[in-house]
Amino acid sequence: MELPDSIKAIGEQLAAGGEVTPAPELLDAYPVFAAEVAHIFARPWLAVDHMSRLAADGDFFRADIGSRSVVLVREAEDRIHALRNACLHAGYRVCEEESGRADHLFCQYHGWSYALDGRLTDPWLRPDLPDRSRFRLPHYAMQISRGLILVDMSAVAPEPPPPGPVELGAIPEALADGAVSSRKRYSTTWNWKHLRQFVWASPELAFGGAECDEVVELGPLSFVALRNGEAALVRVAPRFPGHSDFELVRIGPPDAPAPAANGADAIDEALRQHADRIAAAPFAGFDRAFYDWYWSLLAPAQAQ
Repeated sequence: MELPDSIKAIGEQLAAGGEVTPAPELLDAYPVFAAEVAHIFARPWLAVDHMSRLAADGDFFRADIGSRSVVLVREAEDRIHALRNACLHAGYRVCEEESGRADHLFCQYHGWSYALDGRLTDPWLRPDLPDRSRFRLPHYAMQISRGLILVDMSAVAPEPPPPGPVELGAIPEALADGAVSSRKRYSTTWNWKHLRQFVWASPELAFGGAECDEVVELGPLSFVALRNGEAALVRVAPRFPGHSDFELVRIGPPDAPAPAANGADAIDEALRQHADRIAAAPFAGFDRAFYDWYWSLLAPAQAQ
């Protein structure tokens, strides 16, 4: 897809070596957001949750990134799928709930049903489809490593694509045996770029303000912070140009106590303070290093 002029201007200003002066459209225009969905959000890898989220057969949860939605579902212990959340008939979601347990996926729009591996089982009002085995929801590449459920939204096919390599750095193997002590979603009326800058610059907030030992970045929208045997998975979830969430999943040893409530209060207060700064100066939080990173992910699309 053709990049909007407001994105191209970033690349031109970086190449010229002068000051970067972004246009307002970079924060509120849907064509800009669509380009980011296609060329940034789909990059591997995205850490969506801990493996304990899918502890029993039939467990599922949904992960939304912009206009794209993924259903993570456990068919069996060794068969976990990352399915495109869009019916083959009219593109309506086959999973509306955030999470739950089911024995099939169901599109409410026209009543089409799917098995947990994405196979079409009942195309309502379409008796002319006797052989349904060749119809299935597309699979994204996914893997579970060190307890993390990882999705590659750049690789999608009727059969699960083989997962590529992922660098997990200092994330310990023991995380697979850890227990989720808390899970919370924070919503903002910010563009995702503001939210990403905020959480990437302040990973210690994941632990209530305590310093991190290390941070392992996983793709452009997620990271894992580590501290004293604990881990915190942070995933930014862009919704619209002016609405972004982030999910915080705290993981610790199975017998670790739940984190103190004041940690969540610290995040809420930090979000309120940062919202005031954004309102006063929308682009003040973006330095040249951010624009270099941003343009590096979009430049290949410009060259096509």
